[in-house]
Amino acid sequence: MRILFFSSIFPHGAARVTGTYNLDLCRALAAEHSVRVVAPRTFMNVWHQRRNGLESRANDNWVTEQFGLPVSYPTTYFVPKLGRRFFGTEMWWSVRRHLRQVLAEFQPDAIVSYWAHPDGEVGLRAARELGIPAVNIVGGSDVLILPKNRARRRCIVRVLTESDGVMSVSEKLRQGAIELGVPSQQIHTIYQGIDGERFYPGDAAIARRQLSLPLDRKILLWVGRMAEVKGLDVLIAAVDELRQRIPNVLLVLVGSGPLRDSVATDVAWRELSEHVRFAGSQLPEALPDWYRAADVTVLSSTSEGLPNVLRESLACGRPFVSTDVGSITEIADSAGGAAWSELVPVGDANAFAAAIERVLQPEYLAAAQAWPRRVWTDTARELVQLLNQLRTETAPKVEQHAAGPNLRIFPSASLCSIQTGS
Repeated sequence: MRILFFSSIFPHGAARVTGTYNLDLCRALAAEHSVRVVAPRTFMNVWHQRRNGLESRANDNWVTEQFGLPVSYPTTYFVPKLGRRFFGTEMWWSVRRHLRQVLAEFQPDAIVSYWAHPDGEVGLRAARELGIPAVNIVGGSDVLILPKNRARRRCIVRVLTESDGVMSVSEKLRQGAIELGVPSQQIHTIYQGIDGERFYPGDAAIARRQLSLPLDRKILLWVGRMAEVKGLDVLIAAVDELRQRIPNVLLVLVGSGPLRDSVATDVAWRELSEHVRFAGSQLPEALPDWYRAADVTVLSSTSEGLPNVLRESLACGRPFVSTDVGSITEIADSAGGAAWSELVPVGDANAFAAAIERVLQPEYLAAAQAWPRRVWTDTARELVQLLNQLRTETAPKVEQHAAGPNLRIFPSASLCSIQTGS
């Protein structure tokens, strides 16, 4: 099968940690199928990279050279912070010529897009032009947060309902899409996987030596982008309380982001410099050792889907403590009751500290070591099964239009409606 993957959330040479889960999925698909990726980048992103001297053609070729996966990065233009409901149309008009050229050369059997809007709208437009199935993958905020804006909600609902299929990465996200009005039979829960060759249990002492981490500390690991939604103020407050009971506790923060300076200020104000370490951004291939070096992985977000961080932690045999948000409860423990995690309410630093103290007990580590891993080939296989099903269902529609005008999409007054016409 020939699959075109379309998403702006995809890594490139100057941003190698962006959307690595999409890269992993495409690599798994490419093991048995022909895959082409179109990953638009915003003009602001390109401009910033050029200004900082990071932009080069080598960056665009990085994925192809490293993994043999053909990827192109057209530039998309939009009006910043204005009329977000127009983003789908703006992205379409920005990349349509490049995308049509790729479609003509590659001739895909299906188009898979990640993120409902604007990416999903563009993927759907392209699929309708060819009369092939369009599947949109929803990953979290595109269903849980963005629809709170009424205009954006209309665009998202229209994209999801007009798509031939919707892949949800968790059951809770599936229910969220149904609550938006998307027909239940149209949404399929296909859980994401992990790289089984990279993420597996290992010796903590060896990992700590490689990372120059102390052997005699209780290490908590946080991995992510330092943004408001991650609730790092609560995590820092929990560590502040926890150090009274566990003097050798050490929180390691892997990642960076807009709130990095404010988090550092909070750490300094609380006099936690001996208990919090900033490790900065790390390449995906380095993450397994960070998980193995930790005693427990922590996540204090106010909103999530089903984070890769927690599944990767379990794959490396490390339990986790997280706020009870999104779909995290779906991987919180096994049907047999083996606890490899603790979930706490959002914003409760005291409960977070108490949960960390519990998860540091040996039985949680033993349960995490036995976690049943799901790899990306499992995800790819189930997605291809869905695409084959949709191809069969879509074939009569293609034959119906074969002798007549092609499917076309006209931007309506709202610029996010999808129609057919001659």
